[in-house]
Amino acid sequence: MIGGFESDVFSTNTLERSSCPTDFGARYRNRLAKGRIRVIQHANLCHLPIQEGQARLVGPADVRTLEGKTFTVAARAYVLATGGLEVPRVLLNSPGVSGRGLGNANDVVGRYYMCHLAGTIGTMDLSKATSVWHGYDVSDEGIYCRRRLALRPQAQRDLHAGNFIARLHHPRIPDAGHRNGILSALYLARPIVPYEYAKRLYGDATGGVGNWLAHARNVVTDVPNTVRFLTHWLLNRTLAERKFPSVIVRPANLRFSLDFHAEQVPNADSRVTLGDGVDALGMRRIHIDWQYTPQDVATVTLALAALAREIERTGVGHFSYDPAEVEAEMTRYGAYGGHHIGTARMGSDPASSVVNADSRLHEADNVFIAGSAVFPTSGQANPTLSIVALALRLADHLQSHANVCALPLPKASTTALSPTSP
Repeated sequence: MIGGFESDVFSTNTLERSSCPTDFGARYRNRLAKGRIRVIQHANLCHLPIQEGQARLVGPADVRTLEGKTFTVAARAYVLATGGLEVPRVLLNSPGVSGRGLGNANDVVGRYYMCHLAGTIGTMDLSKATSVWHGYDVSDEGIYCRRRLALRPQAQRDLHAGNFIARLHHPRIPDAGHRNGILSALYLARPIVPYEYAKRLYGDATGGVGNWLAHARNVVTDVPNTVRFLTHWLLNRTLAERKFPSVIVRPANLRFSLDFHAEQVPNADSRVTLGDGVDALGMRRIHIDWQYTPQDVATVTLALAALAREIERTGVGHFSYDPAEVEAEMTRYGAYGGHHIGTARMGSDPASSVVNADSRLHEADNVFIAGSAVFPTSGQANPTLSIVALALRLADHLQSHANVCALPLPKASTTALSPTSP
């Protein structure tokens, strides 16, 4: 929230909510044990063959373990819920009727691979704002919530841009010139920070002994702030069950960098295909060719320029950045975020989609897909809630058809597991 910032282009009242961490084993083990569902761990789905004499039916499914055990699973319906990369891998490793992959007669499986566009850029000086709050609030349910700057829907239409949000971010960590003990402590902790998060915090920056000593000096000279931060991190992140979501540092001079997140448009040339190598189970590995388009660059470029104008217009400060760095910054992480989207997209036309509105393969009557692989567009936000909504919708569909389904139960060729109702 930025005091004095009122804009028809950007809103500041939309929230990001960080869900409570869930130990699925602890939470659902008893319910699964008492129900009709059989859970098998360390079992890898490797192949979904077409039934002999039934071109539109699949099964029994070929399952293997790393220890060399093999068995099949016979069911009236199969649901792939293995993520945006493993879904096309399973489909392409199963030849289907066309021989090009299950559901891939029109060469759509694996295409339209999207993630999110993200980066950190520029300097946002908000020293003229009446107030600045960029930390987390806690809802009545105990959920961490955070405001962000979001491009309004009408502004998206006016700019011909995709969805875009931005957050106030701390100054660049590798530059010891910030003289902030907290940021320098994070720099010194670099060896133990997870890889993807480290890429966001530090980029590709490397420092020698001199830079390390400068950061150590910052930690020592800024001891009170450093101690407060480390205590907070220990209690609210390391030891807490509901963990504090991210690093929040408030610079004394209110000069922030800007963290942005944007929508990637569907692109048929951005795709996942099978590579030449095979894994320990004999399945071909995947080759990822993530690509972006001029429209993706335009979304970020236009949104940043609009934000700079609004910051100046409202008199709360100044946003400076190099427009020439936008494309390099927004692609620095590659297919960022672990959100793999669009590789088995939903649609009504089999020529441009893989599943129909019920998440069922156009080419098979008993194979369904749950997850962000079916998304026709990526959006800006994390896909989890939409995945859950579509999964619940699919479960309702399968349940409503469970007692009237005319599909025959395939015969398993080896050890088979009894099907369970959805």
